[in-house]
Amino acid sequence: MKKLLFFYFIFLPILSFSQTKEIVLIFKDKATGNVIENVLVTILRTDENFQSNKEGSIKFKLPKPSRILISHFEYKQININSATLKEAVITLNLESISQEIEDVVITNKQSFSILKSLIDKSMKQLTAPINLKIYTREFFKYNNEYTSYSDGLVNFCLKEKPDKFAADILVEQNRTYNLINNEKIEKKTLSYNMYDIIQNYYDFKYITKLAESKAKKKFDFEIKTVKGKEDFYQMVIAPKPEIEEFLPTVTIIYNFKKNVILELEYFVEPSRFEFSDVSNLKVIKGKVFNSTFRALYILDGEDYFLASTKEEIGVMVKDKKNEENKIEIANYLMTTRHSRKLVPYDKEDVFKEKSLINKKNSIITDYWESNSGLLLTSEEKKIVDNLQLNDDE
Repeated sequence: MKKLLFFYFIFLPILSFSQTKEIVLIFKDKATGNVIENVLVTILRTDENFQSNKEGSIKFKLPKPSRILISHFEYKQININSATLKEAVITLNLESISQEIEDVVITNKQSFSILKSLIDKSMKQLTAPINLKIYTREFFKYNNEYTSYSDGLVNFCLKEKPDKFAADILVEQNRTYNLINNEKIEKKTLSYNMYDIIQNYYDFKYITKLAESKAKKKFDFEIKTVKGKEDFYQMVIAPKPEIEEFLPTVTIIYNFKKNVILELEYFVEPSRFEFSDVSNLKVIKGKVFNSTFRALYILDGEDYFLASTKEEIGVMVKDKKNEENKIEIANYLMTTRHSRKLVPYDKEDVFKEKSLINKKNSIITDYWESNSGLLLTSEEKKIVDNLQLNDDE
């Protein structure tokens, strides 16, 4: 266990408590005043990553001054010095990329073959071996009521992968509240498999079938330029209106010069939910009423890795009495740090379960308050506090 503790502490900056300050940034659209979600913030001194939540907020601690890189695909990138951040809570207004710049259609022919090449090249360029220090969070709802919550700081140790994905999981700390004991619910539906979800994004599993030639019979493909981003293209893949199947609409933003995928968005239109059945699903078997995800990848010099994901699924499932019940899961992953230096660890320290709901709570610090990389919104915090209260009772 000593090796694991060492592994944990190498990621923590050496703090000077007299100098450390906590900062909250709130991002808003300069023109509309609306808050901006999914703003990526990188502290360049420590190479830490944060992402704004639905309230447009992030929180972090700075032991020493640093340059801070702020980016979002729809806004102009800015680079600021932390020394200019004088207040504890600061609102930053981001300027949208000019709406006067028109998207230009590059091609809508043979896009599936372009996608296949892009997936292959992206998979080859994903860095391995690498350690991803990830904050994972998951909400579970049963019949419109939040019934359980889990989160944790987890190290995904991705091994050398010439042909096949492989990783070990080391849990630094975690918490789970109010796990429901309901015989109607299959235990396997309570959570995503942490190992599988990372593998899916590293193998681009959700979009590989779209790169097959037969996909052109069911989907329309279009490649456009991206406003204000001269190295980026956007591929939009949408089901043909006449095809009555449970099919997603997918948007891919990629760097066509580097041949790497940078953002994936996937959702199924409500009009297509009626075509869902058990064969469509891998996590839960039932009738789908929500299926979305968003994944962000970072290209940092020679390193290319998964930055964050948000995945939601909603399904109506039947219990043993043939009664329908509503299950909803929202899963988040946020890579706060990455390193090519893998510290040795013992096999007994590797987490073997599929989910943190199967692990006893182990809380070392209040990581969820600032250094998780993804701050809980005020509404989410109320949900977690309520579940914690019920769990304590």
